[in-house]
Amino acid sequence: MRSDSTLNEDLVSDDPFYTVVGNSIQGSYIPAGSAGSGSGGTTPGSVVSVTTGGITINLILDAAAQAAPASFKNGLQQAVAILAANITDKITVNINIDYSGTGGGAAAGPDNGLYENYSWVHSQLVNNASSGDTTFNSLPSGTAIQGQSNVAAWNAQLKLWGVVGANDTTTDDASANFSTDINPSLLVGVALHELTHAMGRVPYGSAPDVFDLYRFTSPGVRLFQGGATAPAAYFSLDGGTTKIADYGQSSDPSDFLNSGVQGPNDPFNEYYTGSTTQGLTSVDLKQLDALGFHLTISNPVVIESYGFTTLVEAGSNYFMNATTGGAGPSVKYGGSAYVAGQFGAWSPIGAEAISGGYEVAWKSGSQFTIWYTDSGGNYTSNAGSLASNSTSLEAFETSFHQDLNGDGTIGIPATTIESYGSTSLVQVSNNYFFNPIGGGTGPEFSYGGSPVAQGQFGAWSPVGAEVISGGYEVAWKSGSQFTIWYTDSGGNYTSNVGSLAANSASLEAFETSFHQDLNGDGTIGTPAETAGTTTIESYGATSLVQVGNTYFFNPVGGGTGPEFSYGGSPVAQGQFGAWSPVGAEAISGGYEVAWKSGSQFTIWYTDISGKYTSNAGSLAGNSTSLETFETSFHQDLNGDGILGVAAQVSAHSNLSVERQVVSPLPAGEQFHFGQGQEILLARSSARDLAQFDWTDGSHLHSLHVNPVEVLPTHDALSTWYELARSITEDHGHLLFT
Repeated sequence: MRSDSTLNEDLVSDDPFYTVVGNSIQGSYIPAGSAGSGSGGTTPGSVVSVTTGGITINLILDAAAQAAPASFKNGLQQAVAILAANITDKITVNINIDYSGTGGGAAAGPDNGLYENYSWVHSQLVNNASSGDTTFNSLPSGTAIQGQSNVAAWNAQLKLWGVVGANDTTTDDASANFSTDINPSLLVGVALHELTHAMGRVPYGSAPDVFDLYRFTSPGVRLFQGGATAPAAYFSLDGGTTKIADYGQSSDPSDFLNSGVQGPNDPFNEYYTGSTTQGLTSVDLKQLDALGFHLTISNPVVIESYGFTTLVEAGSNYFMNATTGGAGPSVKYGGSAYVAGQFGAWSPIGAEAISGGYEVAWKSGSQFTIWYTDSGGNYTSNAGSLASNSTSLEAFETSFHQDLNGDGTIGIPATTIESYGSTSLVQVSNNYFFNPIGGGTGPEFSYGGSPVAQGQFGAWSPVGAEVISGGYEVAWKSGSQFTIWYTDSGGNYTSNVGSLAANSASLEAFETSFHQDLNGDGTIGTPAETAGTTTIESYGATSLVQVGNTYFFNPVGGGTGPEFSYGGSPVAQGQFGAWSPVGAEAISGGYEVAWKSGSQFTIWYTDISGKYTSNAGSLAGNSTSLETFETSFHQDLNGDGILGVAAQVSAHSNLSVERQVVSPLPAGEQFHFGQGQEILLARSSARDLAQFDWTDGSHLHSLHVNPVEVLPTHDALSTWYELARSITEDHGHLLFT
């Protein structure tokens, strides 16, 4: 296999010279002159054995491979773990590994095998097939296949069929060579490609091997040919009728063609790229099945990849890979790779690289623990048992970059003590932070170079914090006593103001900058009776309050609202000559403020902080434009006795009019409505009974209104509304407009 970007024709050929003695076949894929070269490819070396209960693959590393970087050996092990997780045959395959040369390529193949007659090979494939596996049904019966009576079977297959000891560790089964400059992030895919060559995924020549039985040039016509170049051929399991993958034509005819139907990223393709799959595809597994191996589908599973390390389960083992790519070490205990289920219900759920090695998070029910390993993944120590709701476990979550206990928070949950102004005082575990209200994390509160801890100062606790010029101010409370600390911009204590009584003006003066009622007296700042506060109006939901020379929009229900400001400064009494604010009311997005100067009015609008944004222009006192504002201000701004636009009472055209009385009304006085005219009724406390008469044709109507119905406290608008409504309901002639 070669990289598609760096072809090197000097690399070892994928079609070695095979030596045949009798029915014995011998070859080598390790180049002459390498640290592992020798007869048949055998070489003494360090053995790395990988199994998950089915196939065992022994990687026999020559001196060069032993000295290779850990990333190379980790990649090989991970590829073997994937194969071991998918192949269930209980055999041992010994593969010699060499690490030499450059050019980004690799080569591998079986070292030993036997010529067997076709009828015997056919019977072994059919008789050893898994139940329901029809892969071998399309093979012809008889003593020959396409004129060939013998078939090459390699050691891995001979061990399947009992010809060679199934778990003989002394046999020289295969060899592989890997260039030293293969990208570590692509090595797993390259290794899967080459190790399956070593296990028999190779063509043999004019006489076939098992691989050749499923290589077709057309339906019913198999290709029996070795060599680097080959005519167009394809992989088929039904005698050539259905194409599963295309085979290579210019590099290795046992590899898949990159442009073939199986897709450009299959690890069995001729050339690998940065997008090559680092696992086995469904087509790859069909190819292995056609070689006679028994399979279970088990590709690598990513457990998590939140931080810089990805925890991957390959077969029954776990690997700690760099998130950016490349194979990392397996999780090991006692010198051997951890096997899933080895520690009962405990399973690894996260891993992260740390200085000198890795930390690994384990979970069993609601219990957790953290392992520490060296750089090779070998267990060194642990943090003991940790409850899921413990701050000890939550403290680990930040380094693992994940919410281990599933409480919705990575790290120790924060408690907001207050967030009234522009700064939130937040407690995280036993420490405090000054966080911006808009989001993010501010500095940690510290004293004497160390974080301030909960309970550090006995009964004293921080109850508020606010950013100020050069740093922060922090309010502390202990019973009825308070104090204010100052810090620099990094949250480090610098000074304090001493002890302050809860009812002291000194403490109350701080409340405005903290934006909260520190002493709980219901007022932010100095109470009104000692601060020269005047309520200008409080008709609606908002009181317009003058404090000294400035104004506030306070909620009628209590508390302090924003200060009225213009051009970035508080609006001052007399700032605009004869103009004075006479009312304010909260509206969507801010406030409306009514101003008056003689008989002229205007309406200002502010944002929610009380800052001026626009106005409605000049409004005459008798204009309907002004009167329409009176309902939202809940007050009679122009003093005409009516809240809003003046009401009118009009009659039907057949209503005769006798006379009109506007005001005042002595007790018992009668008066009549004027047709289509505006009528005002002044309140009369002397009135015991009001009688209103009018005629409709020849019929005389009278209405008696008791003082209970026309209350002295009613304004003209509401009185006329009730009166006109009564007339309409009783007689159906008068309309209120």
